[in-house]
Amino acid sequence: MNRYLRAAWPFGLSGAGLCLLGFLTMYILDVEPLSMNLILGYLFIPVFVFFGIKGFRDGYNGGTLYFSQGMTVGFVVYTLMAVLSALYVYLFLHLDPTAFEAFKQVNLNLMEDNRQILEEQLNETAYSQTFDSLRAMNRLDVAVNDFLRKIFPGLFFTIIISIILKRTVKS
Repeated sequence: MNRYLRAAWPFGLSGAGLCLLGFLTMYILDVEPLSMNLILGYLFIPVFVFFGIKGFRDGYNGGTLYFSQGMTVGFVVYTLMAVLSALYVYLFLHLDPTAFEAFKQVNLNLMEDNRQILEEQLNETAYSQTFDSLRAMNRLDVAVNDFLRKIFPGLFFTIIISIILKRTVKS
């Protein structure tokens, strides 16, 4: 198990660092960083999972890779990225409460602007419940949402990449 962690650790940390750098860049450029952080995660997770699994296959496993090995390395990479991302989002929201209020207000305004469309697609009760849950949203909810929006795509990309990079030795 140690070689899996050694192979995955640098890619998980690098991916999380790059997501943080992108997050801070968006904040400095006065672009709403919380929504952009999700997009950055969708871009960076497959790249770092790919290189983590490939690095394990080529550097730690003699050029062979079983599906389960790829899944293990990929899991460590995307989980590390998701945990660190959620942690810095949570800390950021506590350090800058106005960013949280702005994010919340943007989402509430978006729901208000699309009220008619959403009520037609869902129903009035579902719209009201969603709107009320948005109003009751707290900082931890945003961090958990960020975590989940990195975990599920990470699993999807890891499955695909593990299949693509799978290589076994023929006897």
